[in-house]
Amino acid sequence: MGKKVLLEKKGKIGIVTLNRPEVHNCIDVEVSEELIHIWEEIKQDKDILVSILTGAGEEAFCSGADLKKLIPHIRETSEEENRMRAYHGPGWCGISGGYKFYKPIIAAINGYCIAGGHELAEFCDIRIAAEHATFGHQEIKWGLMPGDGGCSRLWRIVGMGRALEIILTGKIYDAEEAYRIGFVNHVVPRDELMTKAMEMAEAIAANGPLALRAAKQTVLNSIGRPLDEGIMFETDTFSYLCRSDDWEIGQKAFLEKTRAEFKGK
Repeated sequence: MGKKVLLEKKGKIGIVTLNRPEVHNCIDVEVSEELIHIWEEIKQDKDILVSILTGAGEEAFCSGADLKKLIPHIRETSEEENRMRAYHGPGWCGISGGYKFYKPIIAAINGYCIAGGHELAEFCDIRIAAEHATFGHQEIKWGLMPGDGGCSRLWRIVGMGRALEIILTGKIYDAEEAYRIGFVNHVVPRDELMTKAMEMAEAIAANGPLALRAAKQTVLNSIGRPLDEGIMFETDTFSYLCRSDDWEIGQKAFLEKTRAEFKGK
């Protein structure tokens, strides 16, 4: 494993840290590839149920693409490879493009959350911000646009008008506004950020592994589909869970008022 992205395992929780604090944890080609490898590792690790994504240091979660390295690399990449990434994934920011990942991810946003960093946060399921965090999609100021999930995900989180304002103006906004518009779930003092993220991760990880993945997959599957189609997938998935060993363990724990020890089967 490279040193630009770190993975620490704490019980059922995987902590993924972008480790380039000297450049505000921006993403170059190596970071992108290391992120992909780490998420693939987490996918295959049955012991990890929840992940936390954060940045090293206190100044930045992620400031986006390394404009000196990643963008030139994309320019030089063949049209064929760029199309493959566009239609089959992964994108250029490690996970934020067309990458499928059904284990829950919490973003612990500890500073700058800009451009591609904003897209990484959008890819996560729950976002917790330190009070000093700042946000923005500034690609428009560089003659670009969000191109690794931002134009497709942000409006689904904060609504069309707010998303377009953020994208088209390139404005920087603070953690309180991020909370007000619903982009982040919680805002906490900087020294409580990882504590809050771990508390939430532990609460999620205490639940049934099969149910966690199925619930996230069902929510994502419903995006862009008619209600009836979403409900069909939801009902079918629920029926599958009803036949699992985990349901019997959960039912027994409920009746006996004990804590369920799920097996993921």
